This record gives sequence, C-alpha cells and structure tokens, in this order.
Amino acid sequence: MSEPATSPHELRWHQHLLLTVLAAVLRIWSRTLRFRWGPEVQALIEAPPAPAVVILWHNRLFAAPEFFRRCFAQRQLATLVSASGDGAWLAAFMRQLGMFPIRGSRHKRGPQAVREMLAVHQQGYDIGITPDGSRGPMYELKAGAIGIALKTGAPLVLLSLNFRRAWRLKSWDRFYLPLPFSLIEVRIEVIHQPAVLGEDPHTAAALLRQRMDAMTED
Repeated sequence: MSEPATSPHELRWHQHLLLTVLAAVLRIWSRTLRFRWGPEVQALIEAPPAPAVVILWHNRLFAAPEFFRRCFAQRQLATLVSASGDGAWLAAFMRQLGMFPIRGSRHKRGPQAVREMLAVHQQGYDIGITPDGSRGPMYELKAGAIGIALKTGAPLVLLSLNFRRAWRLKSWDRFYLPLPFSLIEVRIEVIHQPAVLGEDPHTAAALLRQRMDAMTED
C-alpha cells in the first residue's frame, strides 16, 4: 500500500521576509570564502560528468552552495531537505540560492521524495544528498540514502569541504560555520560507474563511508 500524499511544512510570509534578510547576509559572507583544490578537482570542473549524485556530510553544507555557484554555475542542483519545520527554513534558503529543494526523509514523505528526486534527475539535475542527515548520527552513511543514489545509475561525486578556520555549533553534527575570508580545502572523488559498488545498499554504504572518511578532516 502506497504512502498517502502529505505536504511538507512551509514558512509563513513574515518568516520568508526574515529569511530574505538572512540570506542576503549569508550570501555576502559566503562570497568572502576562499576555496583551494588540487588537479583532480580542477579536472572535474573542466569536464564535469553527466548529471550526478553529490554526496556530502551534513555539517559541511554551509559552503557547498557557494562552491557549486562558482564552479558549476551552468548546472542545476536539487537537494534533499527534511519535510519538518526546520527543513522549511533550509528549503526556502536553497530556493533563494537557485537550487531546487526536494522535501522528505525516512520520517516523512520518504517515497514521494524518492519519486521526485528520480524525476528531476531525469530532467538533468544533479542531486545533492547528505547521507547522515537530517538527524544523524554524525558521519553515519545511511544505506537508504545510498539506495536512492544507486537507483539513478548516475555517477557519484564524493565531496568533502575541509575548513581551516571555523566555528562549530553545538548541534548533533557539530555544524561548521567558516569564518569570513577563511580558506576551505576541496576534495572530490568521482565514481563514474556506481555498479562497481554492488547492488546491496548496505555494502555500498560501507565502502563509501571508508572513502568519505579518508577525505574528511575535523
């Protein structure tokens, strides 16, 4: 039996107004950041793959939209965002940055979110997934998220943003807020043929967790 259709939580008009102001401040903040990367990342920028699934830890989300804007402005990105009240703020912020939020998680709108994700991928969007979100535990790569990625058959882009100077929030994931004008090191690994990971999401998740851990600095 299919899950009944549900609507994600949305912001009210005064919350949208507050977010517009906040988003303007965060855009200015983000544009002071400096990114550094090696030849493997430069090669991806110069010759990006077909529409891909980008995998990134939740606590490194702050700088990801700015990196994408600078290096992949010609591409479209959809991101999976919680259908909760907290997720409504992030979804509205993503829209202001020109990204397409897909609302859902294993707790709410899960099957609907999967269908929407596959549909926008067919339209040429890259798909952004934080496999330890939205409630953690931190750096736990959930098999469900990887199962969605494998369903697309798209190349997997493992992305790590390592901060040289940042504040860390007291949230479940110790979220990073990079200091203005600080340096961020970008590391990327591309898996062009996800079939090499096998068909079992749990096995694939274990393999990808090892690769993500090797790229991640705290």
